[in-house]
Amino acid sequence: MANFKTHISTGIILGICLAFFAFASSILYEWTTISLVILFVAIGSFLPDVDSDSSLPFKIVFNFLGIMSAFLFLVWLFLNSYPTNALILMPLGTFLIVRFVFGYIFKKFTRHRGIFHSIPMAIISILLPLFLLNNLSNFSYQVNFLLSVSVGIGFFSHLILDELYAFINFSGKKFSPNKSLGSALKLYSNSLLSTFFTYLAIFILVYLIFY
Repeated sequence: MANFKTHISTGIILGICLAFFAFASSILYEWTTISLVILFVAIGSFLPDVDSDSSLPFKIVFNFLGIMSAFLFLVWLFLNSYPTNALILMPLGTFLIVRFVFGYIFKKFTRHRGIFHSIPMAIISILLPLFLLNNLSNFSYQVNFLLSVSVGIGFFSHLILDELYAFINFSGKKFSPNKSLGSALKLYSNSLLSTFFTYLAIFILVYLIFY
């Protein structure tokens, strides 16, 4: 399978191409949103590997979630005039809970190349950002949609690269198709429960966004 460097490099290149297309088509005008397109494709390009317990994507995602959760909690505490010790200890506790407790739970309920390496999860990688952006950002729906698709493009690029590296010999050495061939671009995982909740999440997100 492709390594992290290959995935992120491909994501950045695809992001630059998509940003250029959006700018040339007059969909995007501001450098902020143009930069976000590149960033979102790059993020999507390593998201499938978040289910690998010791991987860099896992550390990036849960460190980021921990920091953002702590920051948002800090702002809420400050706006509600909590004492100084609470402003320090409670956000720190929030970071530790998200990073290590939630991270540990996530590890226990996921396995590498499980449901996270699948087409339905790639669809969620588009729908979830679209739902969040529609409710939290001040961008137009067109920009929100493009940013969400950017994540999906990065996500799909990861799955496609994994399949290519499982099927094509890039090293020049004797090669036979890897046993992981077919495990990325799939519609379900071996876990019926994971598959059920993934499709349920798709239906819920579609309902929340379009109805």
